[in-house]
Amino acid sequence: MLFDDMSPLLDKDLNEPKYNQLARQIETYLKNQSVPTGTRLPSERRLAKRFGIAPVTVGRSLNELVRLGVLERKVGSGTYMADHRRIHSIGILCHEPPRISDCYTGNVLTAIHEYFWDSGIDLLSLVRHPDAYAATIHKYQLDGIIVLAVQKEFVPAIRRLRDSGFPIVTTGVTFPELSDLGFGTDHHAVASQATNYLIRKGYRRIGILSGSRFESIDVSERERGFCKAMYEAGLPVDPDWIVHTESNEPGSWMAELRNVLLKPNRPTAILVACHNDTLLIYNLIREMNLRIPEDISLVGFDDPDYAQHLSPPLTVFAQPIREFTRQAVRQLENMILHRPLETFGPSEAVLMERGSCMNCNPDNNQPWEKK
Repeated sequence: MLFDDMSPLLDKDLNEPKYNQLARQIETYLKNQSVPTGTRLPSERRLAKRFGIAPVTVGRSLNELVRLGVLERKVGSGTYMADHRRIHSIGILCHEPPRISDCYTGNVLTAIHEYFWDSGIDLLSLVRHPDAYAATIHKYQLDGIIVLAVQKEFVPAIRRLRDSGFPIVTTGVTFPELSDLGFGTDHHAVASQATNYLIRKGYRRIGILSGSRFESIDVSERERGFCKAMYEAGLPVDPDWIVHTESNEPGSWMAELRNVLLKPNRPTAILVACHNDTLLIYNLIREMNLRIPEDISLVGFDDPDYAQHLSPPLTVFAQPIREFTRQAVRQLENMILHRPLETFGPSEAVLMERGSCMNCNPDNNQPWEKK
């Protein structure tokens, strides 16, 4: 009969609870025996007697395997081998209400729903901070979680949840601490890439519209990447040319940028770190009777639909949002179904060269010489 040939060995000196040791050994046994879905296991009392282990330890082991999806309980009937092919529900969690119209959020949600199209899986979009993840998992009986727009301060809580064995992945920003479950673009590296692109075109006076100081981590990483590339090229970073937008005071940063562009020694190229500011800067430059790219070249990040329809179309370093989202969902599926995890690195941004950037005119933009 089932488990007749199993003799669990629990090491009291091992830095792991006994119930976890037993759970791992039971799971290995069931897999090695190729126990079919729907097989009923002996009762906890019978297993405890057979193994010579306290019933409370056996019960906690089975509960852990139920939580991991290896087993399932049927009220009034018993414990059964679960269907490993089934995923019931996945939570899509964000710390603030997601904007479906946003370029990033819209593409992420579209990719997730396309992946699970016609699968019968419930996808629940919820606004939650990490301190509420555990309660949310329990309340909605979630099999896994996808976290959107991760903030730096969320990393420890997310790491603890993953280390506990719960299937969770993140999208949008990559952190070293989440290297095995974070999917997205290295925004620091992409901004350096965009800055070097402008430098190769002959630009030396480069500024950045950096986004709100309260913006998500991707925008601040882009600013850091810009500064790093300028320093490494031996070019000065003029603090007046780093303009921060404030979401509640758009007129303030626009006035600040206007003053920068009115100066004779103004920047001749600007990186637009947040795509939501693209239309505003286009309109401001036109109102000032300046031309894009003849007077000022622009390079953006991400690639909202309207970017290629602007006049002139915006040159961008676009994140492959749907690509890394599909990778994230696939890895989450691997975790839930206990399949081997795959190796994915940070996604590379794709340069879309359009009309908003041109080769530098040396007469207007003399290279800055190192001393």
